[in-house]
Amino acid sequence: MKKLLPIIFLFALASCDKDKNEPIPYPDPAVLAKHQAPFGSPTVDVKLKKLLYNGKMFAEYVYEGDLLLEQKKFLLFDVPVHYESGSFVRKGGITESYEVSSADWNGESQSVSDIFKPAYSISFNPPVNDSLREITEENQVFLEIFYRTYAIDKQGFVTRQDFTEKTNTANDFTITYIRNEQHNVAKSWIKFAPQPDISNRVEYVYDNHPNPFFKLGLDRNGQMATHSLSPNNIVKETILGASGPLYSVDYKYEYAANGYPSKVTVESKNPAYTSYTLDFTY
Repeated sequence: MKKLLPIIFLFALASCDKDKNEPIPYPDPAVLAKHQAPFGSPTVDVKLKKLLYNGKMFAEYVYEGDLLLEQKKFLLFDVPVHYESGSFVRKGGITESYEVSSADWNGESQSVSDIFKPAYSISFNPPVNDSLREITEENQVFLEIFYRTYAIDKQGFVTRQDFTEKTNTANDFTITYIRNEQHNVAKSWIKFAPQPDISNRVEYVYDNHPNPFFKLGLDRNGQMATHSLSPNNIVKETILGASGPLYSVDYKYEYAANGYPSKVTVESKNPAYTSYTLDFTY
């Protein structure tokens, strides 16, 4: 039996070397394409062109084929002025980065510089598997770097976001999204690294109309945030404290012939909340 041991050992080493040389399986492109925007490659069937905030130009959208190419943002001066642009860089329909440039501005004089400088960029790291997508976010103004990891379910919807700051892990947090049968985010909460309890708990109610931000992959502020994560539109969000509801925000929609919102009025009984309206142009 002792004479067999070296042979078995050598065979084990050979097996390890073979496994080491085996290529790591790349995620299935067909699965990755179904991930919700901006990770996958869902085309936009109805193109949002302009967004007005209380009647003033707030954002414009530029497309390349059926994919969002650029979001232009405007300052709500007496005459709204373009001050920021966020542009997608794609290769073969797959998002590689999102680049944001902005101009200096002065609120008192309501003036904006003609020079646009890089403000921050998001790099979409090559996917390592079908259920996790990682991005690196660089703030080019304050020279900060952040890492975000998104967990994605089998239907392609984000269920969790892990945030890490490169130089200060004390600020790390995780956002969890609980989805309903329509794949809308029904509940969300945040767990900060140094704290034992969850916080920022919110519950959501939806309509059955398509959300114009869902296939864009960005909310109206150009962020990969809650209002772009669900296929339908939020009609009510309830902010919860440790002992129950604190206040709610109500969204009252008018709908266009294409089924998308044409106008929404956002209100809350919270005295600190400022009501506003958004108008959508397609």
